[in-house]
Amino acid sequence: MLLTLEEIFEEFADLDRQDQSLYLLELGDELPELPVVARTDENKVHGCQSQVWLITDIDGADDSARFTIVADSDSNIVRGLIAILEASYNGKTAREILEYDIDAVFHRLNLQQHITPQRRNGLRGMVDRVSKLARMHLVQSGGSEPDAVNRVIGETRSARERMLPGTPGGQPQLDAKDVAVLNAEDIRRQFPVLCQTLPGGSRPIFLDSGASAQKPQSVIDKEREVEEQYFANAHRGTYQFGQRIDEEFEGARTTIAKFLNAPSVDSIVFTPGTTIGLNMIASGWGRRHVQPGDEILTSVMEHHANFVPWQQLAKERGATLKLIPLTSDGRLDMDQLDSVLTRRTRVLAITGMSNMLGTINPIRELVRRAREVGTCVVVDGAQSVPHLPTDVIADDVDFLAFSGHKLYGPTGVGILYGKPERLEEMDPIIFGGHMISEVHIEKSSWSAAPARFEAGTMPIVQAIALGTAVEWVQQTGFASIHQHEQKLTKETIERLQTVPGITIFGPDAAHRGGIITFRIDGIHPEDLAAILDQHGVFARHGHHCTMPLHTYLGVSATTRVSLAAYNTVDDITALMNAIEFALKKLVKR
Repeated sequence: MLLTLEEIFEEFADLDRQDQSLYLLELGDELPELPVVARTDENKVHGCQSQVWLITDIDGADDSARFTIVADSDSNIVRGLIAILEASYNGKTAREILEYDIDAVFHRLNLQQHITPQRRNGLRGMVDRVSKLARMHLVQSGGSEPDAVNRVIGETRSARERMLPGTPGGQPQLDAKDVAVLNAEDIRRQFPVLCQTLPGGSRPIFLDSGASAQKPQSVIDKEREVEEQYFANAHRGTYQFGQRIDEEFEGARTTIAKFLNAPSVDSIVFTPGTTIGLNMIASGWGRRHVQPGDEILTSVMEHHANFVPWQQLAKERGATLKLIPLTSDGRLDMDQLDSVLTRRTRVLAITGMSNMLGTINPIRELVRRAREVGTCVVVDGAQSVPHLPTDVIADDVDFLAFSGHKLYGPTGVGILYGKPERLEEMDPIIFGGHMISEVHIEKSSWSAAPARFEAGTMPIVQAIALGTAVEWVQQTGFASIHQHEQKLTKETIERLQTVPGITIFGPDAAHRGGIITFRIDGIHPEDLAAILDQHGVFARHGHHCTMPLHTYLGVSATTRVSLAAYNTVDDITALMNAIEFALKKLVKR
């Protein structure tokens, strides 16, 4: 006799992971087999690694009819999962099935890894099949109009399957009051690379975090932990290492989703970085939706990664690339936005914060204006996400991309956020393992997001450590980091303004993040970089992957200082001392 759900809960209560697997096998042994005649292609749940068949018996014709689920598999452990599913669903009405919190059941049993879209073990497919049958019955029985049914399902799915627990509403506030003052020296001691002594005897003064931030010890330790203790490929093995790696990998996804206030963990796609993420959007969404005669709107301040893909898409699709004008101090000229944002604008691709000017763009106002003309908004968050509060619900952006290595995390991993409906509209551009639902000789079909966009082996260790980096930022205090960077930015600008012949590009400190880019008359940025390096001050020189912007400004190269949580006033003093030396060494009087 099959057990009830409460009896299964009781049996599972004191079992460790290995014993749970053995118990699932025992449950599978006790499950009655489905007759061979019922194992048809029509009853098969497709897209599973094991073979699964499922049928339903409905007692009654109206919306009070009760469902009985009968399923079977060629995998005994999946049969055990089926036993849990049957105990959960059988005897319920269609509406009760749609409203039932099946995820809570598997979380309570510590078997949640079996129900994720990334696991092709058939359980998620069975849940979706049962939900589909329940919806069809509800519609046919006249218990609800189709739109209402869809609303029930949509609300239920977001609430019981993918909604993040504890996700706050609204935009994070960085009010100066009630924000703890950051002790940058204490923070610096958490970064091993910054605690060393250089050959010249000084400590490194790292002012290039806009390119890549350094990593705290906790992130380095997390990478080592994964490699040394439980490394395995994600979403492949159900053995102990495989289950642990899945928990860590998906746990990082959840951490990042909460950090962005994303509505769903399925909105978070792991990528190799911002560049790949933006190219995925331009190619996967843009090629499908941008038509000849459409317009793509961006700005001259964009990083090449958020300019060239749209430039190339415009050429390919016969669209027009247009630019939002800038003000004299390097901000978007919002007074002229209506002249370039029209009902023909299919995409607005804009940076949240300029990597050269430091300009913080008014994303919410841009989105509000874009909504009035039906434009999709893509935000390059490479610089903004590490330094500014990001709330994708409040901001209402369609897509957002950023990189882990600018957020105190590892290289080789980034995030593509997309509204669920936008991800549904987007085609994958990389094909292979994991992202498929079914592959036949003639055709293939894809998994749901995010798996659809995560072909092959992901940067597993780096993704997990990115979750740790986000946790480090949150524990340190995002508001405190931001306040510290803003104070340091203001002081840096004020001290640089005392340098003879200097031009600082971009707006004042009130409208910029922790990036200051400048040029000094009579000193080439490359020569200045060499002098700074001699003094242990590490800053960037060049065009910073913003050649159109440098052309617009009439300069070939600039020097860039970019700040982070671990920078101090002493770092700025070291910068100023090195610049003073450069003036004496390089400027001819």
